[in-house]
Amino acid sequence: MPSVAQLQKIGLLSDTVLYDEAVHFMHKLVHDQHCEPLPASQVNGLLSIAEAFKYDELYRFVIHQRDRNWPPSKRDIKTFYTALEQVLSQMKRRRLREEFHLLSETSGRSVSDLRREADELLALLAREFIQHLAAENGVLAAAEDEQSKRRKAGGR
Repeated sequence: MPSVAQLQKIGLLSDTVLYDEAVHFMHKLVHDQHCEPLPASQVNGLLSIAEAFKYDELYRFVIHQRDRNWPPSKRDIKTFYTALEQVLSQMKRRRLREEFHLLSETSGRSVSDLRREADELLALLAREFIQHLAAENGVLAAAEDEQSKRRKAGGR
């Protein structure tokens, strides 16, 4: 179970670092790579699995979605999950320990205890990031819908 200090730090990271990164992530996909926002069914599935509190389950879901044989009309979903897998991998490899300094003192603790703590913290960080992604995805989808309505109204 994460300590109060760890939870507070995750909350602070969520409001500052993870929020900004999630917004940048979505804008890069939608504006730079010309992807459509993620469909609501994908957002709901991703949010649901992110609530599971198990990082490995979330990561397996992302890998599964990335590796699915998506039809050409849904290539943007594959692009999204490919980019998300890279973010999650980086979070696990470097950011948890080296950048965010979230792991508690390691001396005298078993490897399994350390892995369990890392898994719990990664799950919390990933959930915060994904919640921000989902929110920004909704903003971008609404903006796209509005633009589509304007084009249709202007074309009549």
